Amino acid sequence: MTTRSLAVTWSLSELHGWGLVGLHTCLYMVERGIRPLLLEAPSMNSMRPQNRERLTPLLEGYETTQRLQKENPGKVFMLNDFDVLHALSNGFVAQPVSSRFRSARNVGVIAYEDTRVYGDVLERAKSYDIMVVHSTYNKNLLDERGVKDVRLTFQGIDPTEAFPGTPQKRFGDRFVVFSGGKLEFRKGQDIVLAAFRRFHQRHPDALLVTAWHNPWPPTAAGMAESTLAPSAPKVDANNRLRITDWAVENGLPAEGFLDLGFLTRAQIAPLLWECHAALFPNRCEGATNLVAMEAMACGVPTVLSANTGHMDLVAGDTCFTLNHQTPVPDRDGSRIGWGESSVDELVETLERIYTDHAEAQRRRANALAFVHGQRTWRNFAESFVTACQN
Repeated sequence: MTTRSLAVTWSLSELHGWGLVGLHTCLYMVERGIRPLLLEAPSMNSMRPQNRERLTPLLEGYETTQRLQKENPGKVFMLNDFDVLHALSNGFVAQPVSSRFRSARNVGVIAYEDTRVYGDVLERAKSYDIMVVHSTYNKNLLDERGVKDVRLTFQGIDPTEAFPGTPQKRFGDRFVVFSGGKLEFRKGQDIVLAAFRRFHQRHPDALLVTAWHNPWPPTAAGMAESTLAPSAPKVDANNRLRITDWAVENGLPAEGFLDLGFLTRAQIAPLLWECHAALFPNRCEGATNLVAMEAMACGVPTVLSANTGHMDLVAGDTCFTLNHQTPVPDRDGSRIGWGESSVDELVETLERIYTDHAEAQRRRANALAFVHGQRTWRNFAESFVTACQN
């Protein structure tokens, strides 16, 4: 492997997927004695002390690039000693910082759900020397569109954060079901509510605990498209989604539902230790679903929709799968491969977990072996850096 380093165009943090991708990539490179260059300000306050300490020396390079940009407004800098990693969003749109820094080799990095990859979007995708994606679903579509040199690296979990632990009976003897991910149509929280409402009628001891905080409330408006929920969740005076009100409007008794809002890294595993099942009937995942992998890594029997990026997690009885998938209405080609999970199948699957403890434990063991053995952030960083550099 070449020792040529990488420049990162997005902010490192421990708050979201992009931040974790950058953070663990940089931690790995620092460990290898290779200093990456930060082109966006890292969120140092979001990091655990040990990670903040290891990455603080990188601030010097960031401050240098900031000074150069201020001294040379509008200039495009060629980074001859680095390959530049460009963070791309749906439509293969780069962040503004990408327009200021280029290299002899520019690497696009993306996990996308909008499948309209043609015309100008396709040309943008083809403009990068290498494209790195995080699911077979994403890779296959780009291969079909003729994008050259698409490389696949799977995101992971941190085994020092996500691991099996002892529940503290925070919710007593209730059967606790977890659902996580920012509230939006793509994540399928309406499917969770529809299934859990029926399950709770049979099992009043059940409790649905959610972490559905969405820092961009307008994106939840798409839930109005659902045929399972009467309306999208409302927003309060503080611009926060009224998630509990929405759950009650959808027929859940208040005593059967608890939304915990935003969870810090330190809060996630202890909550998951209290749970007996985790539900992810997502309609689409461009990567493989970090929250689902963390649930699996903490030993929670996990239910996944058999579509899109989830397909890289469901082999080998690592989880319970929702195999009955129907196409999601697609007016403009933006939802190729999206799947609508069956509420009936999800209810039946919850019943299996509730009644068949042996089967739940068997799949739990398979998930632990798979995620801790193959899907760690260390494994990701090693394969990601290799993919970008080779």
